[in-house]
Amino acid sequence: MIGPLLVFTAHSLAQLIVGRFLMGVGIGLASVATPSYLSEVVLPEKRGLFEAMYELGIASGMLLAALANALIQMASAESVWRYQAGCVPFFFAFPVLMVVCFVPESPRWMLQTTGSSPSALLAVLEEISKLRRRGAQERLQTWRSTRRGSFDETNVEGPCVGDIDDDNSDHEDDLVRLWDEKHLAAGAPLFNPDVEDSDCGKKDKTVRLRTLTILGRTLRDACAIILGSHQVPPGARRGLGLALAAAVLDQACASTSILIYAQKLLGTVGVGQESQDLLTLMVVGAKMLGVILGLVIVERLSRRMLLGAGGGLSAVALVILVLGAAWKSPALLLTGMTSFIAVFYSTWGIGYWIVVVEVTAVGGPRYASAAQSLSTATLFAAGWLTSLTFMDVISLGPAALLIYAGIAVLMCAYGFCALPETRGHSLEECAGDIVPEDEGCMTCGTSAGL
Repeated sequence: MIGPLLVFTAHSLAQLIVGRFLMGVGIGLASVATPSYLSEVVLPEKRGLFEAMYELGIASGMLLAALANALIQMASAESVWRYQAGCVPFFFAFPVLMVVCFVPESPRWMLQTTGSSPSALLAVLEEISKLRRRGAQERLQTWRSTRRGSFDETNVEGPCVGDIDDDNSDHEDDLVRLWDEKHLAAGAPLFNPDVEDSDCGKKDKTVRLRTLTILGRTLRDACAIILGSHQVPPGARRGLGLALAAAVLDQACASTSILIYAQKLLGTVGVGQESQDLLTLMVVGAKMLGVILGLVIVERLSRRMLLGAGGGLSAVALVILVLGAAWKSPALLLTGMTSFIAVFYSTWGIGYWIVVVEVTAVGGPRYASAAQSLSTATLFAAGWLTSLTFMDVISLGPAALLIYAGIAVLMCAYGFCALPETRGHSLEECAGDIVPEDEGCMTCGTSAGL
């Protein structure tokens, strides 16, 4: 929110640049944190749906922002850019800030970053309970019963560890299971009547890191993954490679560029300015339709089928687009554009955020965050480079657009041949999907050397 305010009140170029920089940093952080948070708190079988809703939020936000900017353009001709670049982002950022104040903390993150003290374990269990995970409320009730039992000098033995294991096996929830493992490793202090109530009430010291410190650690962790440091979990480098490949392919097929330069493309086949505006809205509407379709199919298709078929159908749509440009046919060109956008955003548009979270889970919370940050930065860089060169490609003639169809074929190969299947798996199971093949490659290399 600080960035938009600086832009709105800018009286110098330096203030404007600082404001835009802060907005970029905020958007970048949200782009990494949101899908990561969703993947950590939702049920494995619902992860794809929630990640798809993230893309729906992006599409809806773009549509609302475009509508707001159009209304501002019609209402005022003086300092329009201040309202468009300052007020609109500010009012969209405000609800995000409010939501962050009320959502539960990620239990997975807490389990990895907090200690095993009774207060820390209790805090994690309370956050899991807020997410309404099966078994969490029962464990809280057991803790309360144990506290009452120790106070009333009844039920002094408390629940036995075996009972907790049996309950966990019958009603397994991924977050509750992780909490049980850490709780039992610490000696089940919350179910021990000898533990004082004051120990559960103590608050662990919160470690606050400066932004530059976090940035430096993220860069070091990313380098450690790339170099294959011994402290990095096995398979993390392969997971990063899959994430980076997905990021490049996601943008290199001109998915964003076609939206940005839709009017330019339509102009190359003789469409007038007024018609360009109307037809461009159809292309943007195709994105919204694609995301909604993606919400329906994301958990009905395997990850490999989602991205593999999405890449193949995107290639077909791009060929139609090329034919429309070559034959100067507005109808065929528009069909290719809308078909490609709808197919892409119903498959790769939502699938990218899901897959990146799942393939990088092998690195654990620390290295997964670094891998996701690097892949998101790569996504933005690839999008910028593709948009920068898109008009040059158009100037080479319709045949040059076949480059993007070729990239879509690579997207198809990536989905069907390179991507492991992770649908419905917990993040810990996703890590197991990456490691075996990584170890198999190492074994093959060793055998070849012998």
